[in-house]
Amino acid sequence: MSRLPPFHLPVEVNAQNVRVRIRPITPADRERVLRGLRQISKETSYHRFFTPRFVPSEAQLRYLTEVDGDRHVALAAVNADDPSEPGLGAARYVRLKEEPDVAEAAILVIDEYQRHGVGALLMAALSRHAYENGVRAFRAYVMQENDAFLDYLRSLGATREIVNMGVVEIDLPVYANAEDFPETPVHDRVRWAWRALNEALVEKEV
Repeated sequence: MSRLPPFHLPVEVNAQNVRVRIRPITPADRERVLRGLRQISKETSYHRFFTPRFVPSEAQLRYLTEVDGDRHVALAAVNADDPSEPGLGAARYVRLKEEPDVAEAAILVIDEYQRHGVGALLMAALSRHAYENGVRAFRAYVMQENDAFLDYLRSLGATREIVNMGVVEIDLPVYANAEDFPETPVHDRVRWAWRALNEALVEKEV
């Protein structure tokens, strides 16, 4: 494995048609989170929150924005050239008390910026953070009908699956380096995100 550059946030990385700034979410992002949630489609909301229109309560909004940065980590992706815009996406993991090397993880990207590499960059940053803090597997919950996404997750090396009431609980290895991924052509885009993140981190050190 090649030596990884030190992982420090914020970091800026070029994605497709947008320069992405990845940084920790803070309580000051309350309104940004609300604006972002209003922008997602019913389909995106259903796949992420299992409801066609997720409107967070005050308690849920505090949960999404007031994190400790250790057990509960949350990252935001914003447009680096116009940071006043609503967020492009967010990623988070919550370490499980009973399994401290496993964390429940989730990523959300607003529809306008899906398939632009934003989600892959968020996953890369979340994985680097998790790996350096002792997390070795991400646990995700996916609708059983979401075949394409489940097949994608399985191709990343799923180690465990449990199906319950139409929801698949799936565990994935936490990859710290692009070279750790399975050698299949479908993951070229994923490897791109890890390499782009590491190159941006190297630039920060210069």
